[in-house]
Amino acid sequence: MWQKSVNSGHILGVAALAAPLAGVFAPTLVTPVALFAMLGLLGLRAFNRDAPVRSDRPLIIIVGLILGWSALSLIWTFNTADAVLKCVLVIGFGLLALATLILGPPLVEHERHVLRRFIVAGVAIGLTLLLFEMATAGAISRLVLGKVPINGATLTMFSMTPTLLLMFIWSPVAILWRSMPAIALGLIGLGFVAAYLLPSASASIAYIVGVVFFFTALLAPRGATLFVALVIAFAILVAPFVPRIAPALDPATIRENSNSHNASFLHRLDIWAFTIDKIKERPLLGWGFNASRTVPDGDAHYYLRDRSGAVVGQGNRLPLHPHNGALQIWLELGLPGAAGFAALFALAATRIKRQTEASGTAAALGALGTAAPIWLLSFGIWQTWWMSVLVLTTLLMVSTIAPERS
Repeated sequence: MWQKSVNSGHILGVAALAAPLAGVFAPTLVTPVALFAMLGLLGLRAFNRDAPVRSDRPLIIIVGLILGWSALSLIWTFNTADAVLKCVLVIGFGLLALATLILGPPLVEHERHVLRRFIVAGVAIGLTLLLFEMATAGAISRLVLGKVPINGATLTMFSMTPTLLLMFIWSPVAILWRSMPAIALGLIGLGFVAAYLLPSASASIAYIVGVVFFFTALLAPRGATLFVALVIAFAILVAPFVPRIAPALDPATIRENSNSHNASFLHRLDIWAFTIDKIKERPLLGWGFNASRTVPDGDAHYYLRDRSGAVVGQGNRLPLHPHNGALQIWLELGLPGAAGFAALFALAATRIKRQTEASGTAAALGALGTAAPIWLLSFGIWQTWWMSVLVLTTLLMVSTIAPERS
């Protein structure tokens, strides 16, 4: 029977091989890759009914509270029809991910051995293809896939690529560091090359943070995990209060004192300042799930001006989402949502301490350190492809370094 010859290592291995390829050529395809992995693992679990059923009460409670509060907030959200549809998709995806993390069959050593080969091969192929595309002005993307660069700029075809590749790089680092640390260091170096070549300041910053966390955790694994847990939870909880706590970091103040002419940077500061003002109006309940798209005055169009008053661009006060995960949570779900996500990140960080190998702890912390700044600086938190990246990275990391799935 196929279920006797196919194991969890094969299922996750196919996903690990496909995800970096998707990252280079079609990042949104990481969603079906993640769904394949989750449904495949749950399918194997269904055939392995003799395996013990494990529980994870803290994770179930935190995820349940986040999803439940999101659903409840539909009562007062805007544009209810779209919000309901999005909420159903997010809840379905969240429950599927939760079920996979808890019920997915544990990997034994020969399954992890298979998986490690797929993981290393996937990232190696992904980075090789990326370097080829950079050297040939996107030959495969243009000539084979028919992509057209915006304004003739090759980099515009790879706007989401750095996020995926830099997130997936940490599992092979964990694998290689055990027996080939020099190659692992080379892989980390290639990550810097990719971060330099690709057009994402937030992903580059995030990767630097991840590398710092990695080497810090090698020296002090337990202290580093506790520090990361506290820092990320604190950053989420105090995000809308930064102007009061540290006036110099107030987006409006930075905007007023900035001599920058970069429209993207100035617009991001304006978005954050506008979002903070809206959070002040409803700090407890928020504006409702997915309300970032329809919050009052968010669609107001204006011209971006630099400090001298010269027009450097134009845009809306809040286009789709705040480009900051913490502020989006506060804006839509208020204090309960912020507390739930702070607890989720803190739980993830503290559980990294369970790993027995320093390299595993360090790589997992590097992945978390890379994910957190991207979550805080870039994408909308409900974007399915971004949630897929986070879930798939978690599955690969846990299955690679953990003695047992946990």
